[in-house]
Amino acid sequence: MKQGVKPQGRLAPWREGVQWLVSLLLLTIPFLQAGGQSLLRLDAGSRTLLFFGASLRIEEFYLFLIVVLILVFGFLFVTMLFGRVWCGWLCPQTTLCDLADWADARLGGLPPAPWQRLARHISYLALSALVASNMVWYFIAPPQFFQRLTSGDIGAVAGITLTSVLLLVYLDLAFVRRSFCKSVCPYGRIQLMTMERGTLTLEFNPARKDACLRCGSCVRACPMGIDIRDGLQVECINCGRCLDACREVMGKRGGKGLIRYSFGNAPGEPVRLNRKAIILGALLLLLATLLAFGIAGRKEATLKLQRAAGAQVKLLPDGSLVNFYTVYLENRATRGGAFSLEAAPLPGRRVELIGPVQGLRIPGNANRKVDLALKVNPAPAGALTGELRLVSEGKVLAATPLPVAVE
Repeated sequence: MKQGVKPQGRLAPWREGVQWLVSLLLLTIPFLQAGGQSLLRLDAGSRTLLFFGASLRIEEFYLFLIVVLILVFGFLFVTMLFGRVWCGWLCPQTTLCDLADWADARLGGLPPAPWQRLARHISYLALSALVASNMVWYFIAPPQFFQRLTSGDIGAVAGITLTSVLLLVYLDLAFVRRSFCKSVCPYGRIQLMTMERGTLTLEFNPARKDACLRCGSCVRACPMGIDIRDGLQVECINCGRCLDACREVMGKRGGKGLIRYSFGNAPGEPVRLNRKAIILGALLLLLATLLAFGIAGRKEATLKLQRAAGAQVKLLPDGSLVNFYTVYLENRATRGGAFSLEAAPLPGRRVELIGPVQGLRIPGNANRKVDLALKVNPAPAGALTGELRLVSEGKVLAATPLPVAVE
């Protein structure tokens, strides 16, 4: 190696480390819990999104909308700033293809023997089953999933989803793989539309094209089968394999690699300011702040009241007036709790709730219907409005107007 030329590091260990980390997170998040519930899971039965300790009901649509906007704008932000880094470093399709390539290499042999072909397809099926199960875990908690699967009570929707995803992933690994990235996936086209001069790209340094040995190592290393020397191409996934290959070849000759990551700047030049990314980043920060305040300000429980169907107002001999109601309670917390219903005092009158209004046990993310009556003594001359309160551990969690009719 020439004096003064330092060996350049390889990106492969970093890329593989990121892929392993993301894969492990996707696999383990359904097993993690916060407040006795899954860390992240959409419970279809209760129409609740369990989101890192918070439970968002489908009625809280505005919070779902903010989450969706964060995902969409976050996707555009990462693309605008880092280009195809998702495709090469984070995309599950790339990771699955890399795992299938690894299995093929371990079960190699050209031409492969029949047992090797069978072993390959068994490995594809095993990987597909893991991916399909992992997807269902975000809707059915893993302990419940395994119990229902072994008992044959997985359910029609979950069973169809599990089978469909397994078959699709298997067909992808066995016959499609990176052809999906080249011809079907729209992400590359979106990336070209969102790119700026300051977007991170993988490029062949045109200023050093005369130093290229024409060895073809970069082309052989590319999983997409393209030539980085031909300039920016929609099929490029910015994985950096060509960069590693070029550095290895040039390093043996005491030189530096001819391929590099660039934010649109030449070596030694400052990075260009990506104004669109800054604006989009500020918007993401605003949305994240709104989501945080929305979750923090959510009520632990809700209270809805309506008059009991078919029930009439009654005037008792002692001069009391009785109204009948149906109350719907909702516990939005992830844990169960004990609740009570109380009527706010009315000046100059005695108010009493009649019915199951004390020690109401409601499981987490569950509802309860309560039929009750309100007795007011003495009876008012005209209609008036009180207040019904939902109380837990001495704290008023929710309140709603309590109309008192005289007829």
